[in-house]
Amino acid sequence: MITLNLLPIKEGLKYKKQLKQFMLFLVVIILIITGNIVFYLHHNTLVEQQRLKVNKLQKDVNQYKNLLGDLKKEKKKREEFLRRINAINALEKLKKNLLKTLDEINRQIPDKTWLIVLDKKNNKIELKGGAASYDNVTRFVASLMGQGNIFSKVEIKEIHSETYTGKLKQGKYTQALKYIAFKIDCVLKERKNNE
Repeated sequence: MITLNLLPIKEGLKYKKQLKQFMLFLVVIILIITGNIVFYLHHNTLVEQQRLKVNKLQKDVNQYKNLLGDLKKEKKKREEFLRRINAINALEKLKKNLLKTLDEINRQIPDKTWLIVLDKKNNKIELKGGAASYDNVTRFVASLMGQGNIFSKVEIKEIHSETYTGKLKQGKYTQALKYIAFKIDCVLKERKNNE
């Protein structure tokens, strides 16, 4: 019988099969590496695009923060301006009311009566002064309490007789002057807004 050695053929076929498997393995490795490179590049592109968007948004946020800071400063300036305007308006109203009060008191002062101190706190006024007689003080209080007046309450707190002596330039005393000193407390009526 003839024996043929098929071993070299089998080895050749085995070598070709191994070569095919190696080539297939090599192609798969190359495809995996290429896929990873493509994925990495695509992912890097997406990350870079997102980074650019984040940077642009951060710039916008910083710009809006600066704008917001400027707006807050302007708002504070506006509030300060309005506060000053309101203070000026309140002072003008107070001045107008005070002038009306002073005018009313001035019209009520009888002859030979004078004021030394006029102190206003809220809606209360304290008047200190002097008069030639008790009758003058009585007339003054009666006129302050008169109908259509600006006071809701007028009350004499102190009234007494005093003597005043003054000096001349050469050091001689003048004749003593007797007068009636008084202290009157008045309460202003509530004013309407249009007054």
